[in-house]
Amino acid sequence: MFGLVAHAVQISYRFPLPIWIYVLAGGAAVLASAPTAVLAVEDEPRVWWRSRWFRVPGLGKLGLAVCTVLFLYGLVTGLGGMTGQSHEFFENSITVMTWVDFWVGLGILSWLVGDIWDVVSPLSAAARALDRFLGRLEAPQLVYPELVGQWPSVALVLGWSWAELIWPAAKEPRTLALMSIGYCLFTLVGSALYGAETWLGNAELFTAIARTFSRFAPLEIREGRARLRPYGAGLSADEPLPAGGGALVVALLATVVFDGFSQTNRYASLEAWFLDRWSWLGLHTQLLDTGLMVALVVLFVLAYLLVTGSRDAASRYAPTLIPIAAVYFAAHYFSYLLLAGQATLGAIVDPLGHSWNPWGLGEYPLNKSVTPAVMVWWVQIVLIVWGHIVAVFAAHRVALRRGLAPRRALVLSVPLVLLMVCYTMVGLWVLAQQIRAA
Repeated sequence: MFGLVAHAVQISYRFPLPIWIYVLAGGAAVLASAPTAVLAVEDEPRVWWRSRWFRVPGLGKLGLAVCTVLFLYGLVTGLGGMTGQSHEFFENSITVMTWVDFWVGLGILSWLVGDIWDVVSPLSAAARALDRFLGRLEAPQLVYPELVGQWPSVALVLGWSWAELIWPAAKEPRTLALMSIGYCLFTLVGSALYGAETWLGNAELFTAIARTFSRFAPLEIREGRARLRPYGAGLSADEPLPAGGGALVVALLATVVFDGFSQTNRYASLEAWFLDRWSWLGLHTQLLDTGLMVALVVLFVLAYLLVTGSRDAASRYAPTLIPIAAVYFAAHYFSYLLLAGQATLGAIVDPLGHSWNPWGLGEYPLNKSVTPAVMVWWVQIVLIVWGHIVAVFAAHRVALRRGLAPRRALVLSVPLVLLMVCYTMVGLWVLAQQIRAA
C-alpha cells in the first residue's frame, strides 16, 4: 500500500504487481524506443501544419481581463485578510489561486495546449505597455547579454521551488501578496532597462516556463493567431533555447522530483540519517531541506552534462528534455490540481475569512471521487513513458541533423537514452513511494 500525494492530498492504491515490475517495464519501453527511432524518425518533422494559421477571436482580451481581475482580487485578499481563518491556506484566494491554480495550471496547460500565458498574463501586458510608453519617450535601453540568457530564470525557479516546498511563510497570504508585488516591480524594472520582449523571454520565470513547455504543445500561439501541430514538433521547429535554457529544463524536472521525494518515508529516513550525525540540523531543518534540494538539482544537471560531454552538445540536445520535464510535472501535480483546485470557489466567495457561505458556495467538502487512485497511477505511468519516448525520438532527430547515418546516430545517442531511461525509472519509483504521515 502506498500514499499517492501532491502536497496535501493523499490517495492510497494497492498495485496489482510489484512496483519494481512497473519501474523496469517503463524503463524497458523507453529503451526499446531507441532502435525503433532508427526506422521511424526522419531528419525533419512533417510540416503539414505550418501554413494553417487561424485566429482565436477575443482570447487575449477576455483572458487578460479575467486574469487581471483575479490577480488584483488575490492581492486585496492577501493583504486585507485579518481573521485567523483568512490565514489558512485553503481559506484565502491568493494562496489557492497562486500555488494550486496558477502554478500547477500554468505548467500543465503550457504543454498540453500551448503558450496561453503569453496572451493572458497581466504582468506581460503591463511590461509591454511600459515598453511602448518608454519607446514614445525614446528612452535608451541596455543591451541584454546573450550569454546571460535564461540563467536568471534558472535562479528564479530554484527560489520559487524553495519557497513552495521549504519556506512556510510563502503559504502565508500577506507574505505571498508582498512577494507578488515585489516580483512585479522587479519584472517592470527589468523590462524598462532591457526591453519587454527580451526580459520576458529570459528573466520572467513564468513566461520562460510557459514558452519552454509550449515547444512540446500541439498549439502554437502567436499574436492572436494559432495553428495546430503534432505533439513535440516544436522541439525541433522552434528557435534554439537561449543560454541557460537546458539548465532551466533540468532544474524544473529536478525540483518536481524533489517535491515528490520530500513527502516520502524514504526522504524522512534520509533526513534522520543526517540528524543522527549532525544533531544541530534538527534546529535548522530548512537548511537541511535546502541542501538536499540543491544537491538533487546539481546531481541531475551533472548527469546531463556528463552524458552530453560538451557545452555544444548540451545546448543542442536540451530541447529533447522538455517532454520529460513536462510530463513529470503533469504526472506529479494533476491530481493535486483536480482535488485542491476545488477549494478555489470557496476561497473566492469568502475572501476575508468570515465564513461567508452564499448559496452554499463557501463551504463544501472536496470530492475525492474525481481522482480514483487506479486512474491516477495509470495516467502517471502512461504520461511518463510516453513523454520519455517522445524525448528519445527527438534526440535521434537531433543526431540525424548532424549528417550522421541512422545507425551511427543511434550508437552515439546511447548514453543520452540511458539517462532518459534512468529518469523514467526514478520518476516512477518516486511516485510509488509510501507517503510519510503529515
